[in-house]
Amino acid sequence: MIKLKSKPSSKDQPLQLKQGKSVLMRNIASLGLVQLANYVLPLLSVPIISRIIGPEKFGVINFAASFVTYFTLLIGYGFDLSATRKIAANPFDVSNRNKVFSEVFYCQLMLVGVCLIVFPICLWKVDALRSEYRVALYSFLIIVSTLFTQTWLFQAMQELSKVAILNFTSKLLFTVLIILIVTKRQDYFWYPLVLNLINIAISLISFGWGIRRYRLKFVSIPVKELFRLYWTEKMVFFSLVVISLYTTTNIVILGIYRNATQVAYYTSAQKLISIAQSLLTLPLYQALYPFIGKAFGESREKGITIVQKTTPLILCFTGLACSAIFLVGPLFFTLFYGKAFAPGIPVLRILAFIPMIVAMNNLFGIQVMLNMKMDKQFFYIISIGALFSVGFNLLTLPILGYLGSALSWLITEVIINISALIILRSKGINPVNLAYFKWSAIREMLEPVLLKLGGKFHKFKFIRS
Repeated sequence: MIKLKSKPSSKDQPLQLKQGKSVLMRNIASLGLVQLANYVLPLLSVPIISRIIGPEKFGVINFAASFVTYFTLLIGYGFDLSATRKIAANPFDVSNRNKVFSEVFYCQLMLVGVCLIVFPICLWKVDALRSEYRVALYSFLIIVSTLFTQTWLFQAMQELSKVAILNFTSKLLFTVLIILIVTKRQDYFWYPLVLNLINIAISLISFGWGIRRYRLKFVSIPVKELFRLYWTEKMVFFSLVVISLYTTTNIVILGIYRNATQVAYYTSAQKLISIAQSLLTLPLYQALYPFIGKAFGESREKGITIVQKTTPLILCFTGLACSAIFLVGPLFFTLFYGKAFAPGIPVLRILAFIPMIVAMNNLFGIQVMLNMKMDKQFFYIISIGALFSVGFNLLTLPILGYLGSALSWLITEVIINISALIILRSKGINPVNLAYFKWSAIREMLEPVLLKLGGKFHKFKFIRS
């Protein structure tokens, strides 16, 4: 064991980061680039690939990707949240940085070993995987990139720009290659292989760059310390598992008990809703939620008042957008995927208002309950929603198929929303005040938000009611 030091050495001084607005703006721009890579580039490749391989093979790919999500979730173990906090508290403590880095890597390496034991059993037992074993194996390669992707470290050191560039490069390279390689239906298995080989290459590059940039060294960590870390970080991990039960598990259950074509109809609509959800909620997070966090930091009363003023704003913004999705979404869906995916249109309409409900769940759950130190209550609510989702899927799949999966997600989010509201009201906290639904109140709240979103709104004048 090495002796840990609390003060940074002189050699570490060049690693000191610039503070202030320049760092914030650079990180925001980096996150914007990541969003562009994750949600815009697929708009170029998916319409082409979905038409070539058809619904069945599209469903095969999405089922395998959803199934291996459990393994990436296990390997990640919530370290993106917990390890980031440990280093961010004192990013220039070299010894602590080496210790945390080593702990995380060793823990993840052990979890990779567990995955290598469990996955062959799943491949043997799950018919949907065994029948498409090649796609399953290629999809499973993602565990390698998960092991070497240490985004949490760059986030803790406030240097997301290079990671964002690498991420964007990988997505762009994949988009170009997959369009060139997949030219007929039989080429569908190339999709997960090309994707994960590129991800592995990028993860190894970023891993090596991180070690050199931060002068990282692997230090000896006793095995009992690693198991202690598993125990102390279990709640973060369980929270992520619970959330996956009513998102990813819908797809897995559908693929196991029905077929790949039904998976395609469900996931095709789900992907578009997820893109819309990100595009709608990202501006809200950047513009509204900092006001809420700051208000709660000053006082409970001020925080609740800001939430009450924010609620109608979020409902109006997301409600209008979701209404547009419900009305014109089917037309875009057909243009995007082609007529072969038309049975997925009802799913799109069922899920059309998911972004609005999720935005309210984030407001009541994350912004209010977590700021009010109601972590356990929030976890219980999510757990109840997850259990309902699994049960509802198993009961309705024989009758409704993929439409049951869509209804399950919608009803689960509504249950979480109503449960959070009931618990808050029982604690004497009322996040909804009808007085703030008047246009004059909305106008008062909207003006500073638009000013924060961009200086171009500084001349915006509101029509008085």
